[in-house]
Amino acid sequence: MKFTPIIDRHAALHDASKKVHVTFDDEPTETTVPLKKRSHPAHDNDREKKKSKSSEKAKKNKKEKAIQDKEVKTTEKAPEKIEPTKPLSAVPINTPTSNEPPKVRGPKFTPKKVKGKKQPPKKLTEEEILAKVAAKRKKNALKRQAKVKVNGELVSRPAFHIIPTSLTQVIPTKQLGEFVLYALSETTNLAWCSIIHKAKVERLVMVFAQGLNCTDFGISNPSSPAPFVDLDQLDSTQWVGKASMPFLTKQSKYMIVNQISGHNGRFNSPVADILQCNMSNTKKEKLANEQSVKGNKFKDNMREYYVLSLEEMKKADYPIPPFLDSSVCLPEGWKETHASTEPLAPGQPKRIIAVDCEMVLTVRGSALARITLIDEDGSVLLDDMVKPDQPIIDYLTKYSGITPAAMSTATCSLRRAQKHVRKFVNHNVILVGHGLENDLKALQLAHPYCVDTSLIYDHHKGPPYKPSLRFLARNYLKRRIQDRNETRVGHDSAEDARATLDLFKLKLANKISFGKYKKTELIMDRLLANRPSRTSAILEASQSEQRSFGATHGGDYYRVDTNEALVELTLEKIKEKNFLFTRYQSMHQKDQDAVPGIVPSAAASTQSKRALQLQQMDDYIRRIYHGLEQNSFLVVSGGVCDVPEYKT
Repeated sequence: MKFTPIIDRHAALHDASKKVHVTFDDEPTETTVPLKKRSHPAHDNDREKKKSKSSEKAKKNKKEKAIQDKEVKTTEKAPEKIEPTKPLSAVPINTPTSNEPPKVRGPKFTPKKVKGKKQPPKKLTEEEILAKVAAKRKKNALKRQAKVKVNGELVSRPAFHIIPTSLTQVIPTKQLGEFVLYALSETTNLAWCSIIHKAKVERLVMVFAQGLNCTDFGISNPSSPAPFVDLDQLDSTQWVGKASMPFLTKQSKYMIVNQISGHNGRFNSPVADILQCNMSNTKKEKLANEQSVKGNKFKDNMREYYVLSLEEMKKADYPIPPFLDSSVCLPEGWKETHASTEPLAPGQPKRIIAVDCEMVLTVRGSALARITLIDEDGSVLLDDMVKPDQPIIDYLTKYSGITPAAMSTATCSLRRAQKHVRKFVNHNVILVGHGLENDLKALQLAHPYCVDTSLIYDHHKGPPYKPSLRFLARNYLKRRIQDRNETRVGHDSAEDARATLDLFKLKLANKISFGKYKKTELIMDRLLANRPSRTSAILEASQSEQRSFGATHGGDYYRVDTNEALVELTLEKIKEKNFLFTRYQSMHQKDQDAVPGIVPSAAASTQSKRALQLQQMDDYIRRIYHGLEQNSFLVVSGGVCDVPEYKT
């Protein structure tokens, strides 16, 4: 049977001479594989021959067609007319045109960087090359020496080396804080020391011993001291520090002298110099953004802007109410303020009540003795004497102003005082106080809406210091409070509560930044933000009624009464924290818990009292040193106890 193809009789014909075929290189060409006809092995060779002939013929036709297309295009193309160029009028560069406004550089304008030619590296002299090689060899030798054998294997240990040749002048106290950052985080190296295997360092304890003086260790002229002292070269018969502190002088080869910063004839705080560092621009922007968001949230109700959050209450050691954290269970005898039966109208602010308490010392510790509440308009809501359940052993009259005669008329108990306070203070009330956590603990009361004037105002020395109410009242209210004279002894809780109320009102009347000082952060916060993060704590021995320091974002705060208790607390907390800053009481204050010492025979008889003080501190340092774990640092720094005698 003969095959006849089906041909469309009315097919549209196109002019092949004008047809343009366009192909794009970026588009993949799809090759269609034609279906094979029925084949037979006997005819496969003939089919290949026919296919090659047809492909050659198609190529030939394609070339002829391309030549014809070129001829058609050249005949249709018209000659282009070349017009003469018009002369351009000169326009001054800095003169703006009439249509366009003048361009003004905005605050975010950044000029383009011009790439300059790279200067060839400076050729080192032969002496510089030899010095560089020697330094590298010395570093490698120190690395080998810093390895110890553990179970038959060499293990790397961190090693600290002081470079005396780099100590050409007395270092500033601020570099002690930089050393802490250098040892526990990735920062730039210090010129006067080096740490081998720095990544192995896990913990650091800084002992800030007030009264430990460089004049006991080889410095005869404190006005112009040497940058460092070689302790091995000191004679124990001449220097009381060498004779009284054998452990410290044996473990340390050098004593480095540091200088406290200051201006206008005034010394700065050495604690601030050590613990403070400049805040990074990134953190400044982050805090500014957080402050802006919070300000927009409470722009119509700034009273609640300063209310402590749950996290802030935990950091400041406040009693946490179950209203804020359902997992909290208050101890027996504690109460929580309740919600108001009458809710506030939309836009109505919460009521402000200021509180202040006075305490006495009983056989079971501190106890509430007086409670005062001051209303928003300054009127007294409550002012009662509270009789403790336990016998009083100290009225603390010089602080509390309470005398035995005043307490003899007291009939109100702690439980009744709680009821009186809860009548006025509910969830529609913002409770204002200074160091409010102490008042709430004395009342055994938890409240969710608290404002603390010791936190919304900064100390002039910066963190971690907390400002006193007396300082804030004198500086901002121009008011003298807590003054002792012949007619008055101790504090007045009504006067103190009224001062906190006025300070909060003054804060509301000004900007958020009012009462805040320069933007600095603590090295504890910097260590916490490090990767891996490092935890910190401040430990202090003090018998003051007010806490000197406050908790930070990156560290906790603990306070004990004696230096002996501080040593025990240090040995406990070093297992939990990476950095501890411990401040001891001045050596001139006698520690009742300390073991009596023996005056060293090398110490002069006139220095026997001083020798006992140094010997006691040497024992503290020895106990802390032996209680440290592997890969730990111990830094001992002196305070400024004897600075006043240098001023005269």
